[in-house]
Amino acid sequence: MWPADTLAPTATAVVPPVPPVTPVPSMPSMPSVPPLLVASPVSVRQLVPAAGQFGHGAEVPGPYLTAGPAEAPGAEPQPAAPQPTAPHPAAPLAAEPPAVRRRAHAAPLPRRRRSSCAPATTFEAALTDLAADGSTGALHGPGGAVHLAGGLVVHAEAPSAATVGHLLTGAGRITVREWEDSLLLGAGRLAEYLLGSGLVGAGELELARLAATLDGAQEALAQPDGELRFDPEARPVLRLARPLSVLELRGAVGRRRSLLDGCWPSAELDRAPLQSTGAAPTRRTAVPRRRRQALLAAVDGTRTAPELARLLGRSTYGTLLDVRQLAAAGLLTAPRPAAVPDPPPAAVPQAALPDVLLPPAPRSYDSSDPEVGLLLRLRAALEAL
Repeated sequence: MWPADTLAPTATAVVPPVPPVTPVPSMPSMPSVPPLLVASPVSVRQLVPAAGQFGHGAEVPGPYLTAGPAEAPGAEPQPAAPQPTAPHPAAPLAAEPPAVRRRAHAAPLPRRRRSSCAPATTFEAALTDLAADGSTGALHGPGGAVHLAGGLVVHAEAPSAATVGHLLTGAGRITVREWEDSLLLGAGRLAEYLLGSGLVGAGELELARLAATLDGAQEALAQPDGELRFDPEARPVLRLARPLSVLELRGAVGRRRSLLDGCWPSAELDRAPLQSTGAAPTRRTAVPRRRRQALLAAVDGTRTAPELARLLGRSTYGTLLDVRQLAAAGLLTAPRPAAVPDPPPAAVPQAALPDVLLPPAPRSYDSSDPEVGLLLRLRAALEAL
């Protein structure tokens, strides 16, 4: 028999009851962070569980991306501060992600200036340099001159361009006598005299000055070569109320040239005498009917486009534009110069007889002829005596 003490129940350790484990809802595996998010301004500071979305006390198996404060460019990423989380006995801790190194971007290259703004002629280059220096005076060339005041364009003139007087008298605003009297009485202050006497208004005077300046600049800037001269003491009779910069002047002249080339790409009609063809137009033009009729009536086969502009009291550019449009429509043409016949050949003058007669030069003889040979032997025998 077993002893009585062995039959007593042994003392065992009291194990507290294990609380039931709350089942964790199954979550799909989180995708890896795409490279676009890593290189974006949102920096990866730390990976923490998104609390509050699955209830209090619930553990989220997947990490979520959170954005921290913006980092300075080129600075090394700082390690994220650890967040206290309650470890779950059934879920392993998430591994710490590797530090992400920001890619260094190269500095942007400087933008090049447009080469289309470079001066096209020697006159333009000289005018640009004078304007950059803030010069005051007039730059003269064979085809025209441009006046500067403190580096700004105040006037331009050319021999073939319309002047303010041509525009005002040709348009009928004032008579030629009134213009001549204004030049005499308003010497040195012509604009003030014209405005004070009430002959013209301020707006139309400024419009005439601007049209004359652009017409003169169109001829002056196109000078390909020639001797240039700068006169610092030259002052124009009339100057613009609002001066233009050289860049603005060149831009306006360039737009004029583009419009002229768009109507008729050849400049053969700009200086040649014009004549009317008398044919029906082959295409529609933008020239108004009254202006077209006046221009065709003034064409006589001897006047050029600048002369027609002065006769009609219009700007040279406006007349050239109308002439090219009418030429494209078959209404105007430049007569070809008649072929000049070659001069007849001059008669060969006869040589004058010399004052002293000289014996003729010795002639060459054919010694193979028997008679010539006999005569030569006789001459030699006579010379030997």
